[in-house]
Amino acid sequence: MPGGFTFSIALLIIKKGKVIFLYSIHERMSMMKKLLALLLAAMLGASLAVCLTSCDDEEKTGSEVGEIVGGWSNPDSVKVTDDAANALKKATEKLAGGTYESIACLATQVVAGTNYRLLCTFTPATEGADASYTIVTVYEDLEGNAEITEVLTSDAKVNVTKEAIDGGWVAPENPDVTEEAGKALQASVANLVGAQYNPVALLGTQVVAGTNYCLLCEVTPVVENPETHYSVVTVYEGTDGTTSVVETFDFAPEATE
Repeated sequence: MPGGFTFSIALLIIKKGKVIFLYSIHERMSMMKKLLALLLAAMLGASLAVCLTSCDDEEKTGSEVGEIVGGWSNPDSVKVTDDAANALKKATEKLAGGTYESIACLATQVVAGTNYRLLCTFTPATEGADASYTIVTVYEDLEGNAEITEVLTSDAKVNVTKEAIDGGWVAPENPDVTEEAGKALQASVANLVGAQYNPVALLGTQVVAGTNYCLLCEVTPVVENPETHYSVVTVYEGTDGTTSVVETFDFAPEATE
């Protein structure tokens, strides 16, 4: 039989000895193939829909944890990388007003090049001037050219040294916040209202009758639509475990004339 296999189905309904309905179906195998193809297409469509839904969920999850393309990323460690240090060096080598030394890399942003947000000490060129903590944003383009695009200043003076002195402040080899310093900060601010403190970097420690910790913190006011800012916070932990905030210094945009 040309065109494929043909089959017949006859359905007879008999009532009271009489045939009241006769139904015959003639169908070719090609129709079965079409139905099978439609079924497979429907299954593939359903699988694609599930895949797209899964991918969309994964994108939402990435956004929820702050992985935003072109956004700022906080590093696992705030230790200054060679790339960040070199970018700062190139951006400041022709400045005559003072010298910058990077302490911690707070965040990076990949754009058409890279932005580095760095905590630095700034020592004015004036003889006898005190060094202070400064936060600078350095932009390095794809050709390796670098410049400072933002400066945040504070009144927090740098009083730490790299060598231990009895009763003096000592800068840590690694600026990542230690467990002891983080716990001392949280205990100190536990009863403070109006702001939340997130420790970002450890700037120094001082052993007295207890321990002083100097930390860079992100401070977020407890208000509607808050704006987070940086602050240098010094906390004290006594030998009996009592804690308190000693002083704070906020960062603000550098004043321009």
